[in-house]
Amino acid sequence: MRWITRAQAENLIDEAGKEPRAPHLPDLIRIAVNTGMRRAELLWLEWSRVDLENRLIYLEARHTKAGRRRSVPLNRNAYQAIVGRKQFRDEHAPASPWVFCRRSGNRIGDVKNSFASACARAGIEDFHLHDLRHTCAAWLAQAGVPLAQIRDLLGHSTIKVTERYAHLAPENARGTVEVLDHESRFGHVGGCTEGKDPVPSALTS
Repeated sequence: MRWITRAQAENLIDEAGKEPRAPHLPDLIRIAVNTGMRRAELLWLEWSRVDLENRLIYLEARHTKAGRRRSVPLNRNAYQAIVGRKQFRDEHAPASPWVFCRRSGNRIGDVKNSFASACARAGIEDFHLHDLRHTCAAWLAQAGVPLAQIRDLLGHSTIKVTERYAHLAPENARGTVEVLDHESRFGHVGGCTEGKDPVPSALTS
């Protein structure tokens, strides 16, 4: 599982903006890292499934890997990137149904080469477009978002898939064990006197 830091992501977006033949790349990265959407979900996204007023993207079952319908909320960064795509479409190809289209209006089918070039300039090795999805999940886990919510946002088929990110929330685990420091009927941990065990046998067996 490969993911990058926020500073690395910002640097990657900056380098992506230097791709003259891929003006869509910075917005694609912003949306991917802020929504956790898959490559196909992004590149096949139609304007008819974008709700700018409510800041939502609607994915039907046929659009998702798990075959389940879901709604993807847009935070400020993702919303601004979507608006950027709309401005591009309105200026160059107003009849195009695709969020990620070329000046001709045709759908962008692949970004592998331009993405790899941006990663190379940013000094990010062994990183692929799908890893932006991992990055989104990692950031959410680090922020303390419950795994069930991450599962629903990313459209994982089971919670088992989402549990790959559980170890990235060390502060949550720290908060869990710190409750043992509080006084209880067994006394303080570390306050043991000779011949007495402040920890119940159920916790030591």
